[in-house]
Amino acid sequence: MSTIDNEAFEWVARNHARGLSDLETAQFDAWYAADTRHRGAYARAMAIYNAINLATVPQAVAAEVPPAAQGRPRSTRSWIMAGAMAACLALAFGTFNLVAVRADKVLTTAKGEFRKVPLQDKSIATINGSSRIEVDFSDKQRRINLRKGEAWFEVAKDKSKPFVVEAGDARVRAVGTAFSVRRFANGTEVLVTEGTVEVWSRQHKAQRRRLVAGERAFLAQAASAIAPITITRQPAEVDRKLAWREGNVVLKNQTLDDAVADFNRYSPRAIVIVDAALREKRLFGQYKLDAPELFARDVSTVLDVPIVITADTIYIGQAKDGI
Repeated sequence: MSTIDNEAFEWVARNHARGLSDLETAQFDAWYAADTRHRGAYARAMAIYNAINLATVPQAVAAEVPPAAQGRPRSTRSWIMAGAMAACLALAFGTFNLVAVRADKVLTTAKGEFRKVPLQDKSIATINGSSRIEVDFSDKQRRINLRKGEAWFEVAKDKSKPFVVEAGDARVRAVGTAFSVRRFANGTEVLVTEGTVEVWSRQHKAQRRRLVAGERAFLAQAASAIAPITITRQPAEVDRKLAWREGNVVLKNQTLDDAVADFNRYSPRAIVIVDAALREKRLFGQYKLDAPELFARDVSTVLDVPIVITADTIYIGQAKDGI
């Protein structure tokens, strides 16, 4: 493995272990800009880190740390992670390199699949299931086209190159912030988790609105004066809606109908509400995205309704003439 790859792993491990000081940030920026090979190595290192992180998050972390390492400071354990990353890269260098090159233009996910992808400008795109984004970076602008689904962007600061996401008629512009964009049949939802973004409709550029962290905007398809951009401040709801990034569905007074729709975005086993009278029942709770059966059993207990679980479908409730 090359010296450049080792340097990239050290930067990734150090940043995730404790963050970078102002001096280290300046040193990293200089290293990153010095050579195009550095940028490629950093993208590969981030891909390896994310692959390892996603693979270990669902497990008990304590069980994964050897007894001899449990007393070590976090920075020391970060170098253990760097070693694991390096070992993985030695086995899969070609695969990750090809993925990084192909990912520059089009990124897609299947149902229930998530991807956390470092972009060529040091931004990060976390892509929800059943989504497609097209990346088009130039010397003057960073442009993303969200063709379908949802993605959350952590945008690297670069005032000389605006970061713009297109989603149907909707446009979202940001510099050094974090936000999500989700496409619906009737419009686009924008959720801001950090910094400030600007939103507008392609057909009505003059109606630009600004959002800050904790705010939600909805831009109706072909938004006009009759259908303006709606903005609400909902920090808790923003966090709830983005719980998918940690593999969760969070319910805070959501209807059964909405909860089932959330699960059906991810689970290969479809949930069907048989009794329409149950659709507006309100629920609270938190579940893993891959646990629809547990959710259904809890619904059965809380609402006192029958459920039927088959190989590919979960039925909730019972029609008058039976399921």
